[in-house]
Parts: sequence; structure tokens; C-alpha cells
Amino acid sequence: MRCALVAFEKILSKIRHKHQKLYFSKPFKLFLTQEKDHFFLWIPVLLAVGIAFYFGITTELPTWIGLTCLFISGLTTYYLRDYYIVFLSTLSLTIIFVGFSSAQLRTLSVDTKVLPYSVGATQIQGRIAKIIPEEKGIKLVLDNLQISRLRADHIPSRVRLHVNSPTSNLKTGQWIKTRAVLKPLPQPVSPHAFDFQRYAYFKGIGAIGFIYGDLEILKNTEVGQYDFFAELRQSVQNRLTDFFHKPKDKDILSLATTFLTGSKGLINEETMENVRKAGLAHLLAISGLHIGLVCALFFFCIRFLLSLIPSLALRHPTKKWAAVFAIAATLFFTLLTGASVPTIRAFIMSTIVLVGVLLDRKAISLRSVAWAAIFILILFPESLMGASFQLSFAAVTALIAFYEHRKPSPSRPKIISYIGDIFSSSLIATCATTPFAAYHFNRVALWGIGANLLAIPLTVFLIMPFGLAALILMPFHLEAFPLWIMGNGISALLWVANETAGLPFAQINISALNDLSLILLTLAGLCLCLLKSKIRFPACAIASSIAFIVTYNNKQPDILISGDGRVSAIQTESGEVVVSQLRRAAYTRENWLRRWGKDENQLNSFEQQLACDRQGCLFRDRNGYQIIFNRQSMALGEDCQRADILITPQHSPAVCTEPQLIIDQHSLKQHGAHAIYIGTTGKIELETTRNVRGQRPWTIYGTD
Repeated sequence: MRCALVAFEKILSKIRHKHQKLYFSKPFKLFLTQEKDHFFLWIPVLLAVGIAFYFGITTELPTWIGLTCLFISGLTTYYLRDYYIVFLSTLSLTIIFVGFSSAQLRTLSVDTKVLPYSVGATQIQGRIAKIIPEEKGIKLVLDNLQISRLRADHIPSRVRLHVNSPTSNLKTGQWIKTRAVLKPLPQPVSPHAFDFQRYAYFKGIGAIGFIYGDLEILKNTEVGQYDFFAELRQSVQNRLTDFFHKPKDKDILSLATTFLTGSKGLINEETMENVRKAGLAHLLAISGLHIGLVCALFFFCIRFLLSLIPSLALRHPTKKWAAVFAIAATLFFTLLTGASVPTIRAFIMSTIVLVGVLLDRKAISLRSVAWAAIFILILFPESLMGASFQLSFAAVTALIAFYEHRKPSPSRPKIISYIGDIFSSSLIATCATTPFAAYHFNRVALWGIGANLLAIPLTVFLIMPFGLAALILMPFHLEAFPLWIMGNGISALLWVANETAGLPFAQINISALNDLSLILLTLAGLCLCLLKSKIRFPACAIASSIAFIVTYNNKQPDILISGDGRVSAIQTESGEVVVSQLRRAAYTRENWLRRWGKDENQLNSFEQQLACDRQGCLFRDRNGYQIIFNRQSMALGEDCQRADILITPQHSPAVCTEPQLIIDQHSLKQHGAHAIYIGTTGKIELETTRNVRGQRPWTIYGTD
């Protein structure tokens, strides 16, 4: 023991010597002086590193490992607190372990039971936890399930069922009985594609399906805290439906429902696609713009009303009273619209600003963004992997960083300043979110800045203010006039979206970015926004340059095969995409096309481009490999002799050893979707969904 203490003291002596030598160096001392006040802003970044590491590993580690590493690093940080540089290093490591452990504990607490196999039409009984309106029918989320012909340990925590012809008297909290077909959560359609299994796991959903037959309501339950907002949301939607009842008002109804309840299910695909092409999709996601408007409108209106009463205005802090009312109103609207991640982030930031009003302090800064990110990452660490979190925080961080450094010109006319602010805000937000939009959606809207110059004023001055007025007046049945003005604003917004979407090159498709490119571009943006010293510019330039090099050299798969083997696609040497069938699996085809950065009009079938018969198709690549897509088991013997790569949804015979690569029913069930890379040198590389995701609590693979 004594020897260990002596050795530890020697190590500390060496650390002290190196620490003092580095600490007193001029460049480092200057860097610390400039960045000391901004160290707090890097806490959510370090939390994100730990969370991303947890979701990136392919094996579920025991919870005690993360907690033990957190304890050791925290203890080390405490004992080395006198050594500033070492202290910062160990503190950073501790924060990373906090993020890792929070993700582990969140997964453990959710513990969603998932359905491991498909179940045919069976009787199901449960309680309606959520009603999701859609253009065609609705989706019901049921909990407290009783399912016939299913083992107790296989009953999922919740199921999401599609109802084509719903009855009008369905409400959250009701107990229902029906017959339904249940399916396990679908796997990603390709390696690195959107992981719906992980998304549904953290939503508590363990299976999906559709109702088969009549739906019987067994009993109603008392309205709880969350059921109240679900019922209120449904009531608002019904009132909107009553007002916008004409067929020509269908799109206006869907957008009005989105702005006032946060539900986008009623928007038809064509309208949504035009909104995306115009770069206006952010207006349909309840986030900073909407929550900020709610907060500001209630704050200033209530303060104005209180100022009309001299006895209150002169003797009491009416400004602080207005701030309290505004916080309550913003919280109510946040819960009404579903409390999504961008909405929670905006609510936290608005609350921090209003708390600053209560404390007579200015609170609009990057620190409020950091606090919002810390809160969300600790409580909902899985949100880091979603597009909404990344897009929301990227945009707001870039905007606040810009306006903190900008010096306003008081001599400019207000109208010019307003137009300039919209233009600069749109440009900055577009630049900040483009890498994430390209990563998640493989598309970029080129005319979004111009469309936002028209759409944002419509939202700020017509749609949201009169929409909120309609919400307030609905209990008194006086919402008709505000809804009429809101409807005209939405009609103008749709005109902007449709006209912009019709312009040449309104949207360009981009082939999928890899994870390293996104990480480097994110690091570049963080250096530019969070660092204060001059080092931020070269750091941003270096990270961006490396990201562009990595992106340029990023390989795209030559062949993709779905997890069930029914759909396959080839990207030829000329860049053309050829798919095995054009009738089924539309979602899979669209996802593959976006990954390759292609349009629907660049799609052809195997029969049009390959040598095909009833038993399969043959494709020769640029290296001379014969790739056979087998369809019938009776032809497997011959195909095994001819193929260099054999792809079949059947079981390949054990004697089939000639092909260099065989993808059959067994490998598809065990590993999910496959991606094949064939280099110019003829080297064949294989990537599967299981290789990328591994075996985690939310992953489901087929079994033989």
C-alpha cells in the first residue's frame, strides 16, 4: 500500500511539472483567458459524445460498467481539481460518462416489450393511449393489452394500429376490443437507414398492425392529465373540421391542424412534398418560431392590458406578472401540440428568458441553448439520434451565435432591417441545417431563402396570431373570424410553397453522407459558433475540408437487398438505378433512391434492363462478375454453378459453394438488409444491418 502511495505521488509530481509548463505558456494562457467563459457551452457537446457512443456500439453493455466508469472519473476529477488542465480533461471524460450512463439508464427504464413475430387476425383488447389523425383513417396506440393466441411474455408494451374507417366517438382513455393483424417492428431498409425499431422502442411501441373488422368500445375512463390534452387536441381538430368543411379547404384544414395541434398526419403527400421543396417544412414543426410567438404575444398583450389599470401599473411589477402568465401560456401550448423535442427546447429557452425578466437579467444567449440541450439529453438521450433534435439545435445555435456578434445599424429603416433579418436568418439557418438535412433526407431546397422571405411574415403576422386568437375564443364559439383570417394566411403560404416547388432545381438530391462526414461538419459548426478566440476560423476550415474529402471519397453500395429478400436494386456504372419490382415496397424503393441521390424518373425494372426469365435475372458488372437474382428454388442448382454472387429469398443448398458470395433466406433473416460494394479492382465487400446495429434491446431479426 505504501509503495502504491509513493508511486502515485511521483505520478502527481510529473503531472504537476508538465501542467505548470503548459499552463504558463503564452499561447495556451491566452486561449484559456478567451475561452474560459465559454467552457460551459461544451457540456451538451460532451454529453452528446457519450450518448452517441452508446447508440453507436453494437453490443449492450451492463449498466454497472457505465456507472463504474462515471464514479472513477468523477473521483479522479475531484482529486485532481488543483491541476487545471488535467482537471478539465478528467471533467470532460466525466461528462461523457454522464451522457453514456444516462442513455443506458433510459434504455433500462423504458424496457419496451417487442413482438418477435407476425400474428394473423386475432382478438385484441386494450386502452387507447393516443389517437393519431391521418389523411386516410387514423392510427391508434393501445396499451394495457390482452391478445389472444399470444404468449404472455410476447405481448408488446404498446401496439400502433391503423384504422381505415374510424368511428367518430373514439376518445383517448377508452377501452376497446377488436380483431387485428400484428407485425413486428420493421427493420431498416438498408444499412445506415432510419432505424424505426429504435424510434418505436423509446416511444414504448412494440408492434404495428391494422384493425381487421369492427371495433367495439367497452368502457370509458376518467380523463387524466395527459388524456385531457389529447381530448382537447381532438376537440380543436373537430372545430377546425367544422369550419374548413369544404373540399377545396382540405389543405388549409390540414395545415391549420398542424399549426394549432402539432399533428401533421392530415397533410397529403403532394402538399408536404411541395412544402419540403420550397424549404418551408420547418414552419410545420412546432418549434422556436411558434413557441416564441406564443410567448411574446401573451407577454406583451397581458402587459398592455395590465398597464390600462393605473392602480396596478403604478404599484405592482406588472412586467413580471406578464412573464408568469406567458410561461403558463407557453407551457399550455407546448402540451397541446404534443411536446416534441423542438417544442420542449423552445419552451425551455423561452422560460429561461422569462425567468431572466423575473430576476431583472438578460437571458437570451447561447447558455440558454446549452441548458435546454442538457435538459433534453439527460432526460431523453435517444432524441440526439433524431433529425428534429439535430436540425432544431443546429439552427438556433447558429442564429444566436450570429446575433450575439452582430452589431445592429440604428440608421437603417425598420422595414429594411426586418427584411435583412429574415434574409440573414434564413441563410444562416439553411447553412446550419443543410448537413443534417442531407444526412437524414438526402435533399436540399435551393430556393428556400426566397420562399422564407414571404412565408415567415405570413406565419408571424397572420397564421399564428389569429390561430391563437381562435384557440382562446373557441370556448365561446367566437372563433370564426380569426379562423377566416388564418385560413387566408395559410392559403397564401400554400401558394408560395406550390410556386416555389415548381421552379427549376427547386430541390436537389444528394447521395447519403456517412457518419464521419456529419461528425466533422458538426465539429466545424461548433468551433465556429462556440469558440471565441481566432482559432475558431482555422479549426472550422480544417474540419470542413476533411469532411468534404471524406464525403467525396464516400462509397455508395452497388447492390441493395431488402431484409425479406423480395426487393433488390442495382446502381449501374452509368448511375442508373434498376429495381427488381415496381409494384410493391414503395417505401423501400424511395429510401434507396434517396440514398443514391436519384429521382423516381431514373428508375427502371429488372425486366427492362437485365436478362430475365421466370426463374430469375442475370446482371454483369464492370468487373465481369455474374450476379444472379434467383426467384425459384428449382433453378438454384444451375445458378450455383454460374453465379459469382448469388442472391435468393430461398434457402441455398449446402452443396452450393461455387459463388464468391451467397445471400439467401438464412443470411437475410439473421442479418437483415444487405448492401454490396464492388470496387473497380473487383473486391467484394458486404455490409448488413446487423453489422451496423448489432444486437441491442430494440433490434429484432428473423429466426429460422
